[in-house]
Amino acid sequence: MLRDLHKLVRGLGQRLLPAPATAPLDDSEWRRLRLDAAFMDLLPPADLNALRERVGEFLGRKTFKGIGMRLDPWQQHLIAAYACLPILRIGIDAYRDWQTVIVYPDTFAPEQEWVDEAGVHHQAVVPQAGEAWERGPVVLSWSDIAADGAVIVHEMTHTLDAGNGDVNGFPPLPRTLPPAEWTDTFSAAYRRLQEEIERGDEPAIDPYAATDPAEFLAVVAEYFFFSPAHLQAEWPAIYRLLGLYFGLEPHRWANEIPTRLS
Repeated sequence: MLRDLHKLVRGLGQRLLPAPATAPLDDSEWRRLRLDAAFMDLLPPADLNALRERVGEFLGRKTFKGIGMRLDPWQQHLIAAYACLPILRIGIDAYRDWQTVIVYPDTFAPEQEWVDEAGVHHQAVVPQAGEAWERGPVVLSWSDIAADGAVIVHEMTHTLDAGNGDVNGFPPLPRTLPPAEWTDTFSAAYRRLQEEIERGDEPAIDPYAATDPAEFLAVVAEYFFFSPAHLQAEWPAIYRLLGLYFGLEPHRWANEIPTRLS
């Protein structure tokens, strides 16, 4: 009898909890999204179904704000589709620490400050296609999204990276992925990229990845999702670890995956 009472009370408590916010797309919205985001037609059916669920969760939990532009629902849907690729297996809770997506019509130019290796303080206006703060918001440029949706994955990877409290190229890892292996492999690849650039060699990936370990992670995440064959060929160890982290194998989708707005 006590066991039955316990089940009853637990069931009532579960029903009293608010359901997680979700805003699923209807069939016409989903068809429009598939036309806009060409990469979606390369996903296997199971991954496509998972993406539809994640998109609904993202739209239900995040707030969009256009600055100097009207942000239509289809644009929000497109952003959500790219944003949900990195969390297809990880889950929407990985984005729980931030709330708002801000979108500018074009590249924006925030003022930045930094101190160089000589201790000299600098201040400048630096054009940006995207920016992600540790606790949000995520800031994006629509013109850059239309040209290359990979910028969204780049910024979302920064938010995942921030899950340990710092944006440093070391996100919270699944238990099955040894932290030492991640650190050693990524550190070696990062040094290799810097050495290639210092020698004047053609780097294997975008040299922006050599800015710091956080940018390295965000850039290789772009390659993982959209140029998987290239990353697997150039840096198989990095590709393997990202596959374990994201729980995906994009090289099975296609060698190159389109990122332009269709």
